[in-house]
Amino acid sequence: MQRYTVMIQRIAKPLFVSLLLLICSIASITCKTTAGENTATAAQVATAAKKQTDKEKAVADSLAKAKADTLLKVTSISLLNSDTSKDKVKVEIFHTIRITVNNLDKELEKHDNDLSKIILYIDGNAVSGLHPTSSDGGKTLQFDLKRLPDNTDNTDAWKAILSRGPRNWERTVPITIGFEKERPIPSTVKAELTVVNRDWFKVFCAVFVFAIILFCWLAWKSDIIRDTGPKPNTLNDKGMADRKPYSLARTQMAAWFFVIIISYVFIWMVMKDHALNASVLGLMGISTATALGSAVLDSSKRSDQANQLLILEKKKNTNDIESHSLKSAINSLVANIAATPAPTNIEELKTELASKQADLSAKEKEILLINEKLNDAPKPLVSKNFISDILSDDEGISFHRFQIFTWTIVLMDVFIWSVYHFLSMPEFDATLLGLMGISGGTYIGFKLPNQQG
Repeated sequence: MQRYTVMIQRIAKPLFVSLLLLICSIASITCKTTAGENTATAAQVATAAKKQTDKEKAVADSLAKAKADTLLKVTSISLLNSDTSKDKVKVEIFHTIRITVNNLDKELEKHDNDLSKIILYIDGNAVSGLHPTSSDGGKTLQFDLKRLPDNTDNTDAWKAILSRGPRNWERTVPITIGFEKERPIPSTVKAELTVVNRDWFKVFCAVFVFAIILFCWLAWKSDIIRDTGPKPNTLNDKGMADRKPYSLARTQMAAWFFVIIISYVFIWMVMKDHALNASVLGLMGISTATALGSAVLDSSKRSDQANQLLILEKKKNTNDIESHSLKSAINSLVANIAATPAPTNIEELKTELASKQADLSAKEKEILLINEKLNDAPKPLVSKNFISDILSDDEGISFHRFQIFTWTIVLMDVFIWSVYHFLSMPEFDATLLGLMGISGGTYIGFKLPNQQG
């Protein structure tokens, strides 16, 4: 029995192993078949999903295209009489531009076809007052780019457009349109805005640089900004004739003249606008009045001094004549008294001689005093250097001159900064102009007690 059992175990063990291997092979084949079926199913699902996505994308593109066909949008810009439209065109004030807008005709119907309700936007600024005309069946709008001096919103918009950002020859700006009380229409159109014409600006700089150099040469060689009155008749250390000192009032007037005229031309070149205002007239008036008042005072003092000198000269001449007459009379009396025989009225002659001698002594003292006055008469002042001349009076450097000089420099800096950054001449209030006037009045007032020279 045990023998049969061992034999069965020997036979069953290989059979069990073989059966186990068969089961594993069948399981492996089944797994591979299932994995293949799963892979095929996943590929089918991915293909179906892609087809669905493409279909949805096509539908979305179709809807977007249909929406774009009905959307109000600026599509192009060109200059008048230009055959082609470009993404960027060069525009400037006084140009006429044509703007093409998609579906403009439909939008106009909503606004009663009223073109005056359309507003041009340049660089985000609403340039009001530029009423367009329509063409191409209501698809294109034509705008004349111009400033309207009577329209504050229009002028403020142009100032913001042209003064924004760094001061370049040209600047890229977005352009679109919009209706009143509505947002601007979407636009990707841009243009090259000419801020200032390069060639004309070079001419402007050349002309004014030449004018300033010429004026400086004249100021050095002539008396254009020097004090009025006679020239000094003395020589300097170099043996050259002394010059009259520079005038603070005339220098101030000349400085304001150049600042204002250069600013005026610069603003006109950029804004095409006449930019004078009441503040400019006030500044010019104050500087002119200061110079005129100074000249009047100097002339009056010179006239008074000339009259005094004339009186002294006449008095001196009269005394010289009387002194000569007294000397002749004294010589005659001395001769008569010394005559032989002695005159009978010798005592009377001696008395008369003593009287004549006393009169002659008085005349000589009076002549000496007149000569001292003539020698002490004020002489014309002599120029030292530019800064010293405009800051000094008869007693040296004075605070009232320094005050008006400082205020002039400060206001000129403010003036130039405002013109460059805001393209307009600043509006100084009455208080500031009054302060400038007080400085000028103080300068004139301090000239009253001074001697002219």
